[in-house]
Amino acid sequence: MKWEKLQLRITEICLWGLSLVVLVPYYLVVLTSLKTSREAGLFQLKWPSEIHFWDNYKVVFERGRIFLGFYNSVIITLSAVAIILVASAFAAFYFARKNTKTSSFVFMFVILGMTAPVSIVTTFQLLNKIGLLNTKLGVIAIYCATSIPFTTFIYTGFMRTIPIQLDEAAFIDGAGPYRVFWNIIFPLLKPVTFTCFILNFMSIWNDAQIVLFFLGDSNQWPMPLNIYRFYGFFRADWNYIFGSIILATLPVLIAYIFGQRYIIHGMTAGSIKG
Repeated sequence: MKWEKLQLRITEICLWGLSLVVLVPYYLVVLTSLKTSREAGLFQLKWPSEIHFWDNYKVVFERGRIFLGFYNSVIITLSAVAIILVASAFAAFYFARKNTKTSSFVFMFVILGMTAPVSIVTTFQLLNKIGLLNTKLGVIAIYCATSIPFTTFIYTGFMRTIPIQLDEAAFIDGAGPYRVFWNIIFPLLKPVTFTCFILNFMSIWNDAQIVLFFLGDSNQWPMPLNIYRFYGFFRADWNYIFGSIILATLPVLIAYIFGQRYIIHGMTAGSIKG
């Protein structure tokens, strides 16, 4: 028993050591954002000879269009995530409660979207024809189309663990299907909802490819593309670039730190009867 406990402690120490390695790049980014341009160009894990916090971040805020990029990111990300969660939860309610050949076929058709890549040319032409090219709404629609299949899959697996007797009792009391979903089922989906929210939030907030292809107006660019634009002006000043990276990744880092336990719980619970 003592040897098993010792092995467990050693394994735990090794895992903590490996986890600290993941923090090294972030530590480098933070340090570099506090250095002068000359010291930043060396990319060393060395404490700066003089901290230039206010000077560096003042340039980032003034020239990096941080507030505009943050506003665009919030609008695009939260709008897309809200649509994804609601649509996926409704679809999962149908798939989890209907055990027919039609529902099984539609479920497999939706899940097939997890393997389908985005066709840039056809999507570009489609958005152009319906007037959504170079608009936030068009980008939000693409994020919804690409994220709903996976989110529906997670929701369906979790919802199948909820006893159907709850629905039947509510129907006997006179509740309709929408009331059953919102008042009874959806509150029970809190763990998986947090999981899907955080996963989709991080994915959409950090994405730059979709926005780069389908949102040509730089005034509507979110934070990741703002860094790309900022790099064009300060490609030799890595202290400014890394400062903008810190500000862009900070919301995602906070969301992950406070929501990581929900991610693990929601993923494992949804896999029981998925």
